[in-house]
Amino acid sequence: MAAQAAPMAATTPAVSAGAQRAAVFLLGAALQFNVLTSSFGLPFQRLSDLLPFLLIPWLGLRRAVIAEALRNVAPLAGILALVGISMVLKAHKQAGDVYLTLVLLLYVVQAYILLVLFDDKRVEDAFCLGILAGLLASLAVLLLTSSGLPLERFGLAVPTDGFDDELKLFVEDKLGGLWTSGNETGHVFALGGVAALILSLRYRLKVIYLLYFIALLASFPLTNNRAGLFMPLIVFALLMRRNLKASMVLSVLGILGLLLVAWSLTGGLPLPDRLAQAIEKRFADDHNVSENFDERFLSGITALRLVAAYPFGVGEVARREELKALTGLVTPHNGFVSLALQNGVAVALLLIAGLVRILSDPKRFSPFLFYSALFLIPSMMFEELSVNQYFLFFMAFILASLARSPDPQAATGIHGHQTSQSRA
Repeated sequence: MAAQAAPMAATTPAVSAGAQRAAVFLLGAALQFNVLTSSFGLPFQRLSDLLPFLLIPWLGLRRAVIAEALRNVAPLAGILALVGISMVLKAHKQAGDVYLTLVLLLYVVQAYILLVLFDDKRVEDAFCLGILAGLLASLAVLLLTSSGLPLERFGLAVPTDGFDDELKLFVEDKLGGLWTSGNETGHVFALGGVAALILSLRYRLKVIYLLYFIALLASFPLTNNRAGLFMPLIVFALLMRRNLKASMVLSVLGILGLLLVAWSLTGGLPLPDRLAQAIEKRFADDHNVSENFDERFLSGITALRLVAAYPFGVGEVARREELKALTGLVTPHNGFVSLALQNGVAVALLLIAGLVRILSDPKRFSPFLFYSALFLIPSMMFEELSVNQYFLFFMAFILASLARSPDPQAATGIHGHQTSQSRA
């Protein structure tokens, strides 16, 4: 009997672990391939907003998660309380104003559960693989969007019926696919580099990051989002620098030189039309740098005044209306400022504290948290991304990390990546 019982005891956890990794993989894929479930009449804006109601009860009942939560109940409750307070004390609550705050609260709980499960690196790998799978699907939607297919009915595009003419022209110039515009999509794809980098370093397969980077470049002619290229490009250069040969560098420089000569002689780049237009518009012919800076400075300063006036948040609708009345713009062009307006000053300061904590002592935190912080900050500095569920989830990871003691055994860095032992 004892001999027969042993295989059964070994099989049950294996099946449970497999189902757990599958669920985490699907969550990662859903965050990138984030279908608009509201298009089907569901009371959730996107697919990832539905999943906490399914996954928190199931994944959260694991013994390791419960034990960890009990050890950290005070800081975790404090973080959730600060997020929850803004739902109650927000200055103006109109239709949908509480929604993204509630989503962030649920995401923090879900992110905390995942950080505990990520002690088993196989679970973390499943999440990263899911993100990359979802990114490829999202890229496919972006390419289909450029062909003019009406994808709104399938939840694969944001309906533009209520947009004014100026905003419609903007989103037609910067295609967003699943998201509103390229200003979101470019940064969502950029943050997907966290998953590609972790898998590349963990399994010593630089080709993973190379393929991710090619996919990111393929999206650029459609999103026209150059800011989202900066961090992935820097990491790509650091990751591949030992593989670069003088002949390869000279060949690339020679091709760039020929393109510049052709452009100076003909006034156009000998590249596919969409790519040539994107490069010329976003790099060569961008004469609005000063005006763009002035707009961002004005909207940022005005938004900070609103933050001071409404320390518990102002409400999504009201703050856009107030910003437009004061500056003619509806966004502060900064994710930290927009988060403060949306969820209150305390939540924004908590996020900044989490980022500083991770980056000031990266060796004590997991590679996932370190790279998330590294990729998150540049995008948040350029765009208002606190309204984007993918970014909200990664913000939730940083907030949830404040409730956990850092792992002194974890090591990070592009060359110092070490895999900690699984504590399943």
